[in-house]
Amino acid sequence: MLKKIFFATLLLSGSHVIASENRMLFNLWAKIKEPSRGPNRPIGTYSAGCLSGGLALEIEGPGYAIMRTSRKRYYGHKDLIAYLRALGLRLQKENMPTLLIGDLSPPRGGPMLSGHNSHQSGLDVDLWFKMTSKIPSKKERESWSAPSFVSNRKKLKANWKDTQDRLIIAATSMTSVSRVFVSPAIKKHFCIKMPEAKWLYKLRPWWGHEEHLHVRLNCPTENLDCQNQPPLNPLDNGCGSELEWWFSEEADNEWKKIRSQREDKKFPDLPEECLKILRETSKLDFLPGDANLSLG
Repeated sequence: MLKKIFFATLLLSGSHVIASENRMLFNLWAKIKEPSRGPNRPIGTYSAGCLSGGLALEIEGPGYAIMRTSRKRYYGHKDLIAYLRALGLRLQKENMPTLLIGDLSPPRGGPMLSGHNSHQSGLDVDLWFKMTSKIPSKKERESWSAPSFVSNRKKLKANWKDTQDRLIIAATSMTSVSRVFVSPAIKKHFCIKMPEAKWLYKLRPWWGHEEHLHVRLNCPTENLDCQNQPPLNPLDNGCGSELEWWFSEEADNEWKKIRSQREDKKFPDLPEECLKILRETSKLDFLPGDANLSLG
């Protein structure tokens, strides 16, 4: 009965109620503080999915430390946890500073009202370009900021050093990686410096990403519920006309448009399985919008 009243109100009240319903759906996922039961598996796509049986990465380990731990976005699929542990060890063995890890996924993945469109299925992670010689304290994990290493979207700043080069190489060259999103200026830097690198095709220019790199892993081969992006061509290093566009006037105008947008974030169309994961510990008799989990 409550659901019928809710949707009747939705139809009569128009866009204002749609916006409220949109926020309510995001908030349901935000309230989840623990992973679901069941097997550890990513479900759906990177930007419209969820995570079953999420595993927590240790707050710190050999070669790394997690930042912003209060967000509880340090859960992932076992492949992502293994990747980060291995990356930390590799960097430590290379006598690199401590890697600062940003967001993985919330306990059950899913959509987030703030911060990310992706990071929903436990296969994405942000790694800061800033590294440190010490393990940050609990307070520093929340207060430190990630500085930009790019000027005006198109040029590396003087703070980009060999340390950042080595971090990119280590993070991108691991076999489980599908893509690594970075600022176009960083992609251009490697196209000039290392055009023959076998992993260079994985390094993808994208908006922002001037203070961190965004690593995305491939779906586990045995998991049919997880959807990969279309595969990249290893023979195309991505240093041609596709990269040139990011430095064009058209791209400048598109960036201005993106930065000026103030539209409400839309809730994605999630797989049915994600509703079951959301329901697992919900104390609600019904979940608003649960018939479709999407307003689009």
